[in-house]
Amino acid sequence: MKPRWGLLVLLLMAPITAWASFGKLGAMGDSFTDEYWDGSGGRGYATNWTPLVVLFRGIDLGPTAVQAGTNSWGEPRRQGYEYNWARSGASSADLLAEGQHTGLLSQVGSAGVSNAVLEIGINDFNPSRTDTYSNIYNGLWSVGQIQSYNGQVLTNIETALSTVRTAGVAMVVATVLDPGASPSIATNPFFSDPIKRDRVAAAIQDLNLGMRTLAQKYQVPLMDWFALEKTILGPNTNLNSTLKVGNVTIFLRAIDPGPPNLEPTNAFVLDGFHPNTTLQGIFANLILQGFDSGYQATLSLFSEQEILNHALIPYGGSDTLLSQIGPYTNYIILPIRPRFTMITATQTNVMLGFSSASNQLYELRSRADLTTGSWSIMASNLVGTGGIVVVTNAPAGSQQFYQLRQLP
Repeated sequence: MKPRWGLLVLLLMAPITAWASFGKLGAMGDSFTDEYWDGSGGRGYATNWTPLVVLFRGIDLGPTAVQAGTNSWGEPRRQGYEYNWARSGASSADLLAEGQHTGLLSQVGSAGVSNAVLEIGINDFNPSRTDTYSNIYNGLWSVGQIQSYNGQVLTNIETALSTVRTAGVAMVVATVLDPGASPSIATNPFFSDPIKRDRVAAAIQDLNLGMRTLAQKYQVPLMDWFALEKTILGPNTNLNSTLKVGNVTIFLRAIDPGPPNLEPTNAFVLDGFHPNTTLQGIFANLILQGFDSGYQATLSLFSEQEILNHALIPYGGSDTLLSQIGPYTNYIILPIRPRFTMITATQTNVMLGFSSASNQLYELRSRADLTTGSWSIMASNLVGTGGIVVVTNAPAGSQQFYQLRQLP
């Protein structure tokens, strides 16, 4: 008589789960995330994504220092929101030295922070803060030197990511932006050659490939800020001059001088490096989309009318942005989650197939009874191929349960 296999396949995932309500949000990063009022560079009259999501979507980033009855939280937060650890000027190494990751981790337990954004890296290539940009631009670094530098940046970012993510926080991570497309660098006579600026952009894109690997490893959505930036601003060799938002022209190569002569339809603030309110509203939407796509957070994205109104620009009467940049989901890279795709039983063996990501490691465990006993490792360090991995098992009894997980 042929044995009858009672097979129950269970999938254990580093969870991307549905959220009934969006909890407290923390952040790590640089001046693109540090509240603009808490920084320098003449951008205090603009609004970046953190106040936008607090003021207009009610997301809880904690009180400001003033709201909490103190003048400052101290470095690196200073006067901003309590759960926003981003610091103007921070590189990936600065993030660690400032304790952004450990500070946010402490609030997971003490304040109940359950979500986080990690955006860092542009200052690792900012020519006003490091020679890296100049060295790559002028061809002074070899491929090996670029790879070594990128490797250290990725190590820094992974330290921040793993510290917070392994505490069970739902995270979204941003790819690194290319500073060369900003007016402050593109018009700088030392960096006027767009082909050489693209050398740096290529190095940053190589780094961003490593960011994809990290996002897969820690099972978090990756927001492709780099791709969105290139869609909006264009490549260094063919920069775009305008963008239509809500049927209003935004001038991408122009600078808003600030009060008393505000020009909010100019895409950059006075320093020519930081995006003005309208562009920050677009990137705010990518953050909201990251949590929606990755964790089913059901956060409402800003409409084009809202994006303009937040910048004190009247709506132009029709939506025009998405026809130029496409849906925000195009810029969200979700991790491949291991799933059983095949199960075949014979008289003696069971063949199991599961989806995998390239170069990731997986562990398969089994047990004969869900109510007694414990899971046994059936196979570990299974190497993902980017396709289906097949494993054969010879169950000891007539019933077997299986569990699959990606190893960290």
